[in-house]
Amino acid sequence: MSKKMPNITTIASALTNATKLTILDSLMDGRGHTLLELAKASNVTPQTASFHLKKFVELNWVRVEKSGRFHYFFLENEQVAELIEMFSPVSFEAQTVSMKQALEADHIRNFRSCYDHMAGHVGREITAALINHDFLAENKHKLQLTASGSLFFEQQLNIDIAQLRQQKRQFITSCLDWSERKYHTGGALGHALYHFFQSKYFVLPNKNVKRALSLTPNGTRFLNDILDVHL
Repeated sequence: MSKKMPNITTIASALTNATKLTILDSLMDGRGHTLLELAKASNVTPQTASFHLKKFVELNWVRVEKSGRFHYFFLENEQVAELIEMFSPVSFEAQTVSMKQALEADHIRNFRSCYDHMAGHVGREITAALINHDFLAENKHKLQLTASGSLFFEQQLNIDIAQLRQQKRQFITSCLDWSERKYHTGGALGHALYHFFQSKYFVLPNKNVKRALSLTPNGTRFLNDILDVHL
């Protein structure tokens, strides 16, 4: 029996609803969030947030894990994350109305998480450096891992390329960065690179700005010495 045509109204509904988008955007940092955290971030009641999250779980966009008496929600679908990031460049950007908002916007534009990989100015500079060193090749906006790149990731970063290729998700994707208007590295390889930076404490989440990341001094040194990235 053949399947029906895809129902894209569910996607359109999510992209045109401010509360739904805020919930999804909150989950774009790749971490688990409780219902109360998501409700607070969206400025809605827990009941409203729960209603939207239930729909996202049914669509397999979000998964929920129980730990003790808390339930944590995670963004599950990489394509949803890419869709949000893809549409952001053509979206209207409201003017900031306070110094706090301006600083938060600067943090987000400079360095942030995009689902489970690195984005913003720093994320794009990392991708550009990988291309300049011939570790990645870019052809018609599509990123590919080179032979020298495989050696770099395996020998310098201890990333198992063969294992990444066996994952169900795409090995590498070119994710359009809404603030840079250029592509950064996504997919399994992008996540492995982000995980490497986290494991070495080269990058830390900004406690005050949702999704924003901060480079540590060791992270800055690594970029300078290994990838010739000078920020």
